[in-house]
Amino acid sequence: APAFAADVSAFDPDKDGTIDLAEAQAAASKKFDMLDPDKDGTLDAKELNGLLTPAELKAADPDSDGTLDKKEYLAVVAARFKAADPDAEGTIDAKELSSPAGVSLATLMK
Repeated sequence: APAFAADVSAFDPDKDGTIDLAEAQAAASKKFDMLDPDKDGTLDAKELNGLLTPAELKAADPDSDGTLDKKEYLAVVAARFKAADPDAEGTIDAKELSSPAGVSLATLMK
């Protein structure tokens, strides 16, 4: 679907038609900064604005402080990246990005 091809290009600075983990985490890092208006370096449930379910937030929050720092957020991105990369080749193409796991990953990047 052309819409998803455009999504890949949005996260693909080297224009190779795929997203690798570094590209995904770079995009997600920018998204984290946009979601953190108070610039305290953490996202609470309100700032996450439904991106993670309460259960996902709890699972992604090993120190149980109710917030995610950037390292914790990028760990969720890495886990979703892995889920969206069933062939484990280390890249996500347009077809993989349009899968349910890919869409779940994209919500943390765009």
